[in-house]
Amino acid sequence: MDSVDSYNKNEFKKFEKIEIGHIFKSIRKSLGYTQEQVAEKLFLAPRYISDIERNKTNGSLDTLVRLCNLYNLTPTFVLRDYLNMSDCAMDKNLIGYYSLDDYEKSIIQNLIRFMNSEKHEKMSYNKENN
Repeated sequence: MDSVDSYNKNEFKKFEKIEIGHIFKSIRKSLGYTQEQVAEKLFLAPRYISDIERNKTNGSLDTLVRLCNLYNLTPTFVLRDYLNMSDCAMDKNLIGYYSLDDYEKSIIQNLIRFMNSEKHEKMSYNKENN
């Protein structure tokens, strides 16, 4: 029996319609893009971008991948509310990260490395002294 056969059908998240337009709209605005600029970058009609952001359509898979690439998002992040996952790869509070320049991103990455290092050292110290 593979994992698909053993998956409990009651574990599926229930939803009527996937609505992800607000995510793309929020990211677009945080990056300072207009719908016209996004449409131009992706060779799409501005109306199509508008329809996606207003949840009139979810767009094709090709379009969703292109939007994720443009905004530097993972599909997991975009679909997090509809996936059976206990923890998503990225917290909603980090959306603004993608609007930072490379220098600002490196500061945050170094801070994360530092915090993880401190955490590791603290755990090692506690192990040695217990």
